[in-house]
Formats: sequence, structure tokens, C-alpha cells
Amino acid sequence: MCIGRLLIRNRVRFGAVSQRIEESVGQSVGKVLKNSLIRKSIFLAVFAGGIFFLAGCWDRIEINDLAIVTATGIDKSEDGQVVLSLEIFIPKNMTGGEGGNGLGGGEQQTTMVTYHKGRNIAEALSKLQAEMPRKIYWGSCKIFIFGDAVAKDGIQEHVDFLLRHPQPRERAFILVSRGKAKKILDTKATLERFSSETLREIANKKHGMSVTLQELDTMLTSKDQNVVLPYLKILKEKSDGKKTQYTVLEGTVLFKKDRMIGTISESTTRGLLWITDKLKEYTVTFEIEEGNGHISIFPVKTEVNLTPRIQNGEWKMIVDVHTEGTIVQNGTTLDLDDRKSERKINKVYRDKVEERIRKAIEAAQEHGLDVVGYGREFHQKYPQQWKKVEGRWEEVFPEVKTEFHIHANIRRQGYINEPIKTKGQK
Repeated sequence: MCIGRLLIRNRVRFGAVSQRIEESVGQSVGKVLKNSLIRKSIFLAVFAGGIFFLAGCWDRIEINDLAIVTATGIDKSEDGQVVLSLEIFIPKNMTGGEGGNGLGGGEQQTTMVTYHKGRNIAEALSKLQAEMPRKIYWGSCKIFIFGDAVAKDGIQEHVDFLLRHPQPRERAFILVSRGKAKKILDTKATLERFSSETLREIANKKHGMSVTLQELDTMLTSKDQNVVLPYLKILKEKSDGKKTQYTVLEGTVLFKKDRMIGTISESTTRGLLWITDKLKEYTVTFEIEEGNGHISIFPVKTEVNLTPRIQNGEWKMIVDVHTEGTIVQNGTTLDLDDRKSERKINKVYRDKVEERIRKAIEAAQEHGLDVVGYGREFHQKYPQQWKKVEGRWEEVFPEVKTEFHIHANIRRQGYINEPIKTKGQK
């Protein structure tokens, strides 16, 4: 009897506990279901509300409604206003003419140049837009050119506008033209479809100075504000009674803060590219008197190190250059297999590299512009001494001495070791 009562009593207790568990689980499931329904209701409400914003492209701009700018020129008018010139792409003339060259038979123009003047770029752009049937679009503009008159007055205000405007690309190239920038845009392209592509290819080749809008902003906002920009000119030639003109790099423009103060030649620019380790794809050609001719070397490897030194109050920079090149053309009578001839070529090569770098440094010191990076090196190695001259570095920099350690060697001589001139004399 006792065992039977105990089982009945426990069964009752287990039943009560089981009922409580079922009630608790039921409440939890109810809460979960209730929360799930709330979440679904909120999601459906947000989704339904978003449909109104996705119902159509109310602010769309079709490509047929855009005037796509490929290059921009900024000049100064006679009355002191800003002249804004735009090279605009003409898509209807890119339908692919005979031969499939995409130039409409080679007769139709693929771009047009339009311009207007105003008290600043914003006003000139507004006037241009008022006369254009399409919306001006700068997102594809890869070239901005300042006329030399504008560069002499100062470019800070114009650069500030380009950086504030949402469309111009920071990777667009910035250049300065001799004379009017509009004339550069008006120059008819030969190999490329239009002038902006020609200028972009020139900048991409790295044969001369190459500066983007972002790099220019960095230069202008740095402490020293030493700015260098590539310098363009129009070269005119006459052949078979026909006059042709095309755009080439003339050298580099030097700026003090944001104003143009001088230029350096193309050959001196090569030295500047050497010391800043930016020279790419350029062949060095020099004359060897003992060889009765010229020899051309392509630098395949170059390493430049600047080592500052202060001794007894004298500031000195040691320029250490290691370069190796391959001979691409030998117009001399020298036998490249001969050790003496090889040493002569190495010496002339070394002297030529030093000459170009020296000219670049002298030009920079003459204008008091540290575009070769001397100040940065002294600041890193001698921070205490640098603080004393930082405020008058323009005065100290021209007095810094330069010591050259140039190591130039020929890595490859080419397949033909015996010079052509010698073969012809046999």
C-alpha cells in the first residue's frame, strides 16, 4: 500500500511539473511567434516604403544628355578675366567609317573646342553651360592645362576650384603651356583621335615631368610649396609645302608657392628625373671623341641615394647613383669586347649622368627651390639642426654643397660586338 501511494503521489507531482513546463514552453513559443510577427511587420513596412524610392530613375542623366569634356584649358584674357576652354567629345562622329578606324572616314572631327570667359572658372563654366544644349561632364577629363600668363599670376585659386568640384579626377594630369592653353587644344592630333589623348600619352610615357592633380595638391599644401609642372609648346614644321604642328614637352616649369618663376630645359629636366629616381624609358646618347661617333645606352637599372652631412657648420649632400645600362646603338669605332674601350664608355656615361644631375641641382639652387628633396633628407637625419634653418631654408639651400658618387656600368653590349664602322673599313 505504501509503495502504491508513493507512486500515485509522485505521478501527481510529475504531472504538475509537466504541466508547468508545458505552460512555460507555450508562453516562450508565443513570445517568439509574437516577436517574429513584429519583425516581419517592420520589414514589410520598410520594404514597402522603399518601393516608392525605387519606382523610377527620376534623377537619371542619359549619356546622350552629356557634353563629355576630354581636356580643359585655363587662360587669362587681356582684361584680366579667366578664359575657360573645353575640348568636348562628339560621339556622333565616332560611328566607324570606311576601314573600321572609328574616325568616320578620317574627315569628321571627333572633338570640338568651346570657350568662355568670366571673373573666375565657376563663372566662365556657368556661361558655357548656359550656351550648351547638354550638361557639361568633367568626369572623363584627364588633362588640365594652365596658360603661362595664368601660371605667372598664381594657380592656387584655380586648383582649389578643381579640387572642390565633384567631377574632375584627382589622377588627371596638370600641365603648363607656352602661350595660350587654348592653342594646345586647337592643335590637330595626328596619331591619336584628339589632342587630349596625345597629351595623356605624352604624360604617361614619363619621358618628362608628370604631375597629377592630387600630386599638385600635395605640393601646394606642403611646407616648402615647391611645385614643378611639365611645360608644353607647339612645334611647327614645313614639309613638301605643307605646314604641320604638334605638341611636345619643352621642359619643366618652376613655381615659388603657386606662381611660375622660371623654367628649365628638357635636358636639365632629365637630371631632375635622375636625382628623384623618376626617369623611365629614356635612352642616353653621348659622343665619344676617341671613337669618332655617338653611342646610345638604355638605363635598365638605376638606384639613387641621398646622404646628408653636416661638418664644421658646412652642409653637404652626397649624391650616390648606381646605374647599369645596355648599349642599343654603337656608332663609334670602339670594340666593345676590349676592356679599354669599355672603361672609356663607362667613364663618358658616368660623366654624362653627373653633368645632367648637376645642372638640375644648380638650376634649383639658382631659383632657391628645393625640388630635389635636400631639405627632407636633412630634416630626417638632423632634426635639431633643421629646426634652426627651417624658416630660412630658401637662403640655406643654395649654399649646400653637393658631392657626387656616380657608378655607371654597361651590363649588356648587344649581339654585335664588332662596330659597324670598323667592318666597313675592312
